[in-house]
Amino acid sequence: MKKTTNEEIRSWKLKKISPFLDWMFRIRNTFRYDIPFGVKYIRKTNMKKYKNEPIVIIANHSARYDYTFVKGAIGSRRFNFVTAEEEFHRKCLKNIFKLGHCIPKKGFVPDIFTIKQILRLFKNFKNPCLAICPCGLPSISGAQRPIVPGTGKLLKMLGARVLLVRVHGSYLTSPRYNIAERPGCVEVELEEFCSPEDLICLSPEELDSKMNEALYTDDYEWNKVKQYSYKCKSGNYAQDMEQILYKCPKCGKEFTMQGRGNIIICKECGNGATLDDKYNLVPIKDSVIPVTPREWFDWERREVRRAVKDPDFCLTEHAVLGKQPDYGYVKEDNLTAYSIGDGMIRLDKDGFSYKGTRDGKPWELFIPRQALYTTIMNDDCSYFCTNASGEFLQFVPDRLSSLHWSLAIEEISRVYDGIYKHYPWFDYDAECKTI
Repeated sequence: MKKTTNEEIRSWKLKKISPFLDWMFRIRNTFRYDIPFGVKYIRKTNMKKYKNEPIVIIANHSARYDYTFVKGAIGSRRFNFVTAEEEFHRKCLKNIFKLGHCIPKKGFVPDIFTIKQILRLFKNFKNPCLAICPCGLPSISGAQRPIVPGTGKLLKMLGARVLLVRVHGSYLTSPRYNIAERPGCVEVELEEFCSPEDLICLSPEELDSKMNEALYTDDYEWNKVKQYSYKCKSGNYAQDMEQILYKCPKCGKEFTMQGRGNIIICKECGNGATLDDKYNLVPIKDSVIPVTPREWFDWERREVRRAVKDPDFCLTEHAVLGKQPDYGYVKEDNLTAYSIGDGMIRLDKDGFSYKGTRDGKPWELFIPRQALYTTIMNDDCSYFCTNASGEFLQFVPDRLSSLHWSLAIEEISRVYDGIYKHYPWFDYDAECKTI
């Protein structure tokens, strides 16, 4: 019987990348990313110290090019990267992942296969090097997401020295609301995070907490100090920004914001700002605008939190259902899945549901709150995905409301004691700082 694409991907033999291919990737990255993006590497430790021992690299994840910056930071040390499984299904990426011997991982659900592959790597190869982004997904707001619970448990299981790569400015080269390249400046730090002896002394929860603190970055705040310029085609710095900044801070209306060119403005009340080449928000006259886009995003989260605390909270909308093909790969670079139906999606305190069609037939889905604590957003924020039902499914709402759905799913989970907590220092009652 012919293997499905997923079975084929998971049958690839795990190896270390060949020295020649590793060298080729490094040369490519230098000319494709390091030079155009003005990457500056700040190495606070010397990789030569660790050449005769296994190591784990943990890194923050702000944008789609971060894997190249991790590679640049550690130089000639060959590594295996844990990568989102759905990305293996893109025709343009599958050979890169196969040749690079990346390890697939289903996002935000337990994946025993991935753990087995990691353990196999450390058992069968001399001085292995594993690279992971503990947050699981690139940043949406410009600031690092909290890590996926349980990462500390994995580090203790491996018992290897842990190095940390911290990337600043990556989000600004390809923001989630519009991922078109914007060359500018990126700074990459490499340092030791903890020794094998530290892993013995620290509990999994302490390691998770330590990682959250060490990996946290906010590219908007970082560049308020640095003031690096980023080159954006036709000056469209705010194009499609309403995917993330969907609520007006002045009139409070939702889905009235519109990002066009370098301006984001409310179609209802005219409140707005320009976004310059350094990502500074400059308010239009008499406008009420948060200090940074990340502050705006956090204000929207607080507003959603207040809404979902109501026991009768309910969110409904029409959406298109998508799925990756069982056989073959997604051919278009800008797609994650193909449409297979449409219907109504609903979210309340009990969970998430879909009722509509699938492959021309009536179909329903229910995911309990306990199984769904965040969503996957691979490219921009015009759609959201999940593995929580046991398969990778994509939902494209009629409005640009995917971020609203994602925030509501996360905050319902947190209000009702889910496992994916926000940073302990995040203040849900804080006032939004405005210019």
